[in-house]
Amino acid sequence: ETAAFYGCSGLTSITIPNSVTSIGGYAFSGCSNLTSINIPNSVQSIEVETFLGCSNLTNISIANSVTAIGKRAFEGCSSLTGITIPNSVTSIGRYAFLGCESLASMTVDENNTTYDSRDNCNAIVETATNTLAFGCKNTVIPNSVTSIGNSAFEGCTGLTGITIPNSVATIEEYAFWGC
Repeated sequence: ETAAFYGCSGLTSITIPNSVTSIGGYAFSGCSNLTSINIPNSVQSIEVETFLGCSNLTNISIANSVTAIGKRAFEGCSSLTGITIPNSVTSIGRYAFLGCESLASMTVDENNTTYDSRDNCNAIVETATNTLAFGCKNTVIPNSVTSIGNSAFEGCTGLTGITIPNSVATIEEYAFWGC
């Protein structure tokens, strides 16, 4: 359901039943005291701005059934320290991790054919285009990356320095805006 728990700042934990197939847009937006959540194997998509502003969310487990993560899904989750993208995910919307200033670890399951985190780079790379799509404060850009995508590091206030290898031919709009 869209905006099901929107603004429930008193919500600290929740159990999502296996009957849920999609977590609607804005479902947990503004649930600033939510600290962790397990997404069950029945869920196939995390919609737009689902966890927007969940500033105390430190841990999230994404099931291997999820195929899509919507635009701004985790925006403002400033306490989130790590994220693992399962092999089932084929789509991640723009700004999905914007404002996740504590994000230090980004990994992609090695069996994912759309995205990867090659060379333990702490980033999400679009495999087909060799574009670094999402980075964090501990990202090391691999030599095989040819492009740094739109808003890849936007709002990454914890980023203090980065080396861009010679393989990078393109740096897209807002790649380092707000760092």
